Amino acid sequence: MQRSFSLTEVERRILQFFREHPQAVETVRGIATWVGCEAEAIEKALNGLVGRRWIATDETRMVRGYALTQDQRILAQIQETMG
Repeated sequence: MQRSFSLTEVERRILQFFREHPQAVETVRGIATWVGCEAEAIEKALNGLVGRRWIATDETRMVRGYALTQDQRILAQIQETMG
C-alpha cells in the first residue's frame, strides 16, 4: 500500500524546483531565491522533506546543500504525490 502525503505550498515549490533541476545542490538561501519564499519557510519545509528522505543533504564544514534524492522508489513516490 502506497502512503499518500499532503504537501504545503512551499514543499511543492521546492520539489518542483528540484524536478526541473534534478542535478542541483542548493543552499536554503539559494532555494529561497529560486522559489521566491522566505528562507525561514524554506528551512522548515526542507526539514520535513529531508525527514521523508525526499531531499538529501550534502554538508561540509562551511555549508549545507540540499538535493533531490536519487532513490528511484522515493522519486516514484514524489511523482505520484506531485501528479
